[in-house]
Amino acid sequence: MSEYEDIVRIVFDNLDIMAWATDAQGVVKLSEGGALRVIGLKPGQLVGLNVQDMYVNRPETLGPIKQALAGEAHTALSHENGRILETRFRPMRSPSGELLGVAGLSADVTEREHARQELARQTDELRRLAELLDLTHDAILTRAIGGTITYWNRGAEQLYGHERAAAIGRVSHELLQTRFPADIEAIDRHLRTTGHWNGELTHARADGQDVIVASRWVLKRGRDGQVDEVLELNTDITARKRAEAEEAQRQQVLLAQAQAIQELSTPLIPVTDEILVMPIIGTLDSVRAKQIMDAILRGVADTHARFVILDITGVPVVDTAVAGALLRTAHAVRLLGAEVIITGIRPEIAHTLVQIEANLQHIVTRGTLQSGIVFALGKRQLDA
Repeated sequence: MSEYEDIVRIVFDNLDIMAWATDAQGVVKLSEGGALRVIGLKPGQLVGLNVQDMYVNRPETLGPIKQALAGEAHTALSHENGRILETRFRPMRSPSGELLGVAGLSADVTEREHARQELARQTDELRRLAELLDLTHDAILTRAIGGTITYWNRGAEQLYGHERAAAIGRVSHELLQTRFPADIEAIDRHLRTTGHWNGELTHARADGQDVIVASRWVLKRGRDGQVDEVLELNTDITARKRAEAEEAQRQQVLLAQAQAIQELSTPLIPVTDEILVMPIIGTLDSVRAKQIMDAILRGVADTHARFVILDITGVPVVDTAVAGALLRTAHAVRLLGAEVIITGIRPEIAHTLVQIEANLQHIVTRGTLQSGIVFALGKRQLDA
């Protein structure tokens, strides 16, 4: 082997390529290069072999070779010994144009092709994910840590009225005029510390109308651990919040009405600065009995009254429960230093009280409200 041939072989052996050439019938005349090693061959090992015979059972590899032997220059991929080779085929011609053979330059592109296939797979996966995200009614967006929108799904278009092309590249909080429930710096600190944040936000639609959303933020970090971007999912709860506000207002109205009714059903009337009268009309139950006791105790404590007259003329029935309620009220009033006078006891009620053996000890009873007031006035004068 000449010095020139030695130099050529050394050069090719140190290059990650494979250079080869065949004659017009496909017999290999040259086979050099470091790329031969990755497919398990040595330089010059293929010389003398006919490539058409070598690949007779591999039409996917033989096809590109036949194209080149037919005079067509092209580039093709092939698989050899688990590696992917990219080969540039060039027909060799004499000065007169006669086809002398084929020259080829092959390079190992396995890693490049795997990366391309992985990128294609990820792109397809992202495309399918984007299609799925577009099916949801929730607004989904991604934004850089500085707030610049990088993704905007169809749900966001429908909720906010901004087209995707118009939203991407804008700062989300400026585009949506976000109103936060707390200081944004405190929210960002929580997001960076825990990796997520949940809360309610108020946004402005493109038409200027407010929309309230339940917002969930998830922090995404890159492979280096540094903050990459934020995934934000917003669910429209405007109708729910409006319904809750209307319900709260309705409950306030009902409460005010109930308080008004309670005050009307348990009126505490001051006759003098020391005498209070409560006329009770209608049926007494446990709830109303408690309201009566609360009203009387509050009135005695506020006015420092000495006498409370309970007029039960308007109570149709006095049973054990009603009698027990009256006695408990009288006892509680006595603990505050006042005296209870029960008036309006009709004969049938007196009969019932005797039958149920109601203990009216320490309780003054009178037949009418008028006589009860007279008794209280007289006793006040005696005590004075």
